[in-house]
Amino acid sequence: MKTFRIAKVLFKSLFKKPATLMYPVVQREWQERTRGSIDLYSEACILCGICARRCPADAIEVDRKAGTWTIHRMQCIQCGECVAACPKKCLGMNNQYTEPQAEKVVDTYEIEQKKDETKGPANAELTCNKEECVFCGLCAKVCPADALKVDRKEKIWEVDKEACAKCGACVDKCPKKCLSMGEAKAEAEAAPKAEEKPAAEGEEKLNCNLDECIYCGLCAKNCPCDALTVDRKEKVWEVDEEACVKCGACLEKCPKECLAIS
Repeated sequence: MKTFRIAKVLFKSLFKKPATLMYPVVQREWQERTRGSIDLYSEACILCGICARRCPADAIEVDRKAGTWTIHRMQCIQCGECVAACPKKCLGMNNQYTEPQAEKVVDTYEIEQKKDETKGPANAELTCNKEECVFCGLCAKVCPADALKVDRKEKIWEVDKEACAKCGACVDKCPKKCLSMGEAKAEAEAAPKAEEKPAAEGEEKLNCNLDECIYCGLCAKNCPCDALTVDRKEKVWEVDEEACVKCGACLEKCPKECLAIS
């Protein structure tokens, strides 16, 4: 009986394709959505270091002084966090895995830092329109190079030009859109007007339409100054007027659009 079953299986296998491939003679075809290995387009890289900070496996090393970008292939877990976080979109993921080897694969790329050109990221400077700035500090929090200093009490916004990687992360995060990456502009005109801003702010208040609010807490989570208190069980929504900088970050995250500054 067993012999008959074995013969039946052998007979069927004669008319089926093999379950395995003659690797590496026959290469496997990967699907497009397969996560394989990270590619770097070095022409666009500015060595900001965001990819290294977002990597959960610490597989990426960025050395701005040496001008190198390094990835430990066998340490990478192909999660794609670095690809999604890259502000210059110079990282990509192909569907080919790193070939197994006896030694750990470490790839290092030399990034040409263009300092003398009249155009391009290297010559651009980060500027702030202090007339519109509310000194919320979000730009400093997201800066991967710790190049920004923001003091709300003293109305100070400063950038370390040597440390700034010109990645644009702060520009994208600014709720007032008062940051820009371009030619440096004179700050003397904007500085005096920054002192007049608190008086104008005092006339505005953050309001919530409690009839529409669902107390989800997203506004409080996204407030850079921790000025909001939301308690879903007790149906409580409160704002600390002294701490609130009227930056509008909570307005953008509110799913019910029940917040307003007026």
